[in-house]
Amino acid sequence: MYLRRNERIDYIYKNRLRIIQSRDTFPFSKDSVLLGQFVSVVKTKGKMVDLCAGNGSVPLVMAMRSDVGITGVELQPQVCDMARRSARINGLKERLSFYCGDIAEASEWLGREAYDVVTCNPPYFQGSDKNKQAAVARARHEMNASISEVARAAARLLKYRGKAAFVYRPERLSELFYMCEQEHLTPKRLQFVHPRADREANIVLIETIKGGNPGIKTLPPLVIYDEGGNYTEQFLRAYEGEEMVRGPSLAREGGQDVADHYVYMLECGDGSYYTGYTREPYKRLQNHAEGVGAKYTRGRGPFALIHLQAFASRSEALREEWRIKQLSRTEKKRLIRERRRSDFGQGHPLSRSNADRQS
Repeated sequence: MYLRRNERIDYIYKNRLRIIQSRDTFPFSKDSVLLGQFVSVVKTKGKMVDLCAGNGSVPLVMAMRSDVGITGVELQPQVCDMARRSARINGLKERLSFYCGDIAEASEWLGREAYDVVTCNPPYFQGSDKNKQAAVARARHEMNASISEVARAAARLLKYRGKAAFVYRPERLSELFYMCEQEHLTPKRLQFVHPRADREANIVLIETIKGGNPGIKTLPPLVIYDEGGNYTEQFLRAYEGEEMVRGPSLAREGGQDVADHYVYMLECGDGSYYTGYTREPYKRLQNHAEGVGAKYTRGRGPFALIHLQAFASRSEALREEWRIKQLSRTEKKRLIRERRRSDFGQGHPLSRSNADRQS
């Protein structure tokens, strides 16, 4: 059973990722996703770690940009358990691992100078808030993780020339810079996030290099809402990734964007499920019916199409196909129910090639 009392499943990363949240804990916010997109991840070789991992939103987003293992460190057992279950329902339990413990001791059991990238979305506020639930207060206030402790923990875990990225409040930027310099973490990239173009920034993203040379690059400010209260295209690119906003494989059909990479699931005549990838779903379904679609489906008809999801690129679709194949039958049933109840996926109309129409 994935969900416990007072828990729910929310969707992030253009509905590609599911994350378990609870009314009793502090929910993830835009800053976590922005950090996961902002940091310079290692793609295929190396190791990464996320401190103050919460329910796993930063590692989940980074996993969509990288194929390496990612470790999360979270102090609260309940929240750490939520992160582990979120990794599992996204088919990422082999790549994401979460340890419950104090970040000050993380290097002792994870290894000193063993990581290429460290991220952290730490508590922003000083002191404590007695009016908040304990789990929420720990996530928002520096009860167990001050700026100096975060910088020290990151430096101990990082290899020389490794990168550490943080998201923080602009009014405390000078403190963060000072503590990073004390730990030889040189700020190299900086981006301010504004709720609107005419408002002061309320979030800042910082990337540092351990043992880096002086000199910082300030990126253009990121504005979340336009004058009409809608998300700006600039924010969507930063929040969802460039490929998620404007996929290179999108075609035009009838004045609409059409995605031509699909993941589908069939229920076979014997009750088993088959998951596959295709660019021509109608033709592929006909192939299965004729016994030439896949070795597994031969002799298992008739077939019922129980799930079809469109993607903007082949890599995204193949990643989702692999994820679904790691799920148990019960998990697949739950996935189908959830997607039928929600607007899951990009919602592009189904593309039909000439071969599809002729069939």
